[in-house]
Amino acid sequence: MGGARLRLCYFFSVSLSKPSISMSPVGEVTWGQDAGITCSISTKHLGGTFILQHTSGSFRKTQTSSTNSATFNILQVNFGNEGSYKCQYQIRVSSRDFSSPLSDSVRLSVAVSLLKPSISMSPVGEVTWGQDAGITCSISTQHLGGTFILQQTSGSFRKTQTSSTNSATFNILQVNFGNEGSYKCQYQIRVSSRDFSSPLSDSVRLSVAVPLQQPSISLASPNGGLVWGPEGAEVTRGYSFVFTCSIFSHYPGGEFSLISSGSGLTNTKQAFTGSASFDFPVAEYEHLGDYSCVYEVTLSARKFTSTMTASIPVIIKMSLLPLVSSVAVVGPLLLLLVLVVVCLVCKRKRRADPPVALAQSQLAVRLSNDYDNNKYEDQDDVYENVNPTDTWKKLKEEAGRAEEEDSDDYEEPEYCNGYVPEGEKETSDDEAVHEIVTQLLDEPTLDIYGEHEDIYQNF
Repeated sequence: MGGARLRLCYFFSVSLSKPSISMSPVGEVTWGQDAGITCSISTKHLGGTFILQHTSGSFRKTQTSSTNSATFNILQVNFGNEGSYKCQYQIRVSSRDFSSPLSDSVRLSVAVSLLKPSISMSPVGEVTWGQDAGITCSISTQHLGGTFILQQTSGSFRKTQTSSTNSATFNILQVNFGNEGSYKCQYQIRVSSRDFSSPLSDSVRLSVAVPLQQPSISLASPNGGLVWGPEGAEVTRGYSFVFTCSIFSHYPGGEFSLISSGSGLTNTKQAFTGSASFDFPVAEYEHLGDYSCVYEVTLSARKFTSTMTASIPVIIKMSLLPLVSSVAVVGPLLLLLVLVVVCLVCKRKRRADPPVALAQSQLAVRLSNDYDNNKYEDQDDVYENVNPTDTWKKLKEEAGRAEEEDSDDYEEPEYCNGYVPEGEKETSDDEAVHEIVTQLLDEPTLDIYGEHEDIYQNF
């Protein structure tokens, strides 16, 4: 052993503890979001390399760090990034590599988080029956190309619509009462063979209304029996009049009611092309009153009534035609009656005049005879004593005395068995007038120059 050297070998090792691992964000990571996994170790041997690896896949990343930690960023996480991850630390000391044990695992879970969609309706508020309505669903998301679902909360109504944008509009054509109710929408998307659904949106209510305009009312008289006065429409009794009710409406069918406040009657007619006419062929006093129109329509077993029109007062007035006709007929008869009465009075007066005329005639004959007998005997006296004034007075006095004597001596002639000749028959004025009036009323016309010609012959 004299020349032999004793060689001593020193063996050393680097002890590395198990790294710790953490992930941000904690919990589920939204699809497309960035995630970070941090590995750290407690050691004095810095400058080593951190290794992140997928426990069930081929994913493996390394990162050298001058510190005791390193963060691995996974951009736009997708479902391929899901799984468990572990990390490890490696260091080279004196040309020798040392590795730490594997860390605990951390799980990366990817989720597609969809926000609650928003919902709106057009038109806003009530929708008129038969009108089109639109309900729009929209969502704020990066996952486009999904499907919007519109459903009625209290019914079986459900519609779907795929959209390449973040919104979709559902059109409901010709809305009726079956479409009334509350609606909600939802968004669904399929990502990496997995389906994701958004929460339900808030609700929007579709209410159906049937607004009816106030009808209009008009009055006319086809045969001209209508006059508008200060108190309303004046219709002549016996004439016809027509009320017309009309309305502008796009609802099918419907009916008009004409209401009279005077008689309390209500007439109803179907509305054709938005109007209806109510005919009154003969105006009577019972038609007096205020008239107004109401429109009513039935839609989906519901009745809707318009407001009442302003009323039109109707006054029935008496016709002047019968009065004018009576005057036209009775006028000539009255005139003829007056003429007949005048004729009777004149006739009676002339029947009383013959005794006076007879006396005057006898006096004239007597004077003529006296004059003829004495004209030759007393011719001289006559010419000497003649005074025209005295002569006229004497003649007048003689005529008066002769009239009185003849009147006293006049006796009514007597006839056998009450017979009176036709020319001397007399009647009282009342009896004569009564007889003539009876004839006038019995006969349509009176020929005063024919049948009663004897009246004038006796004048």
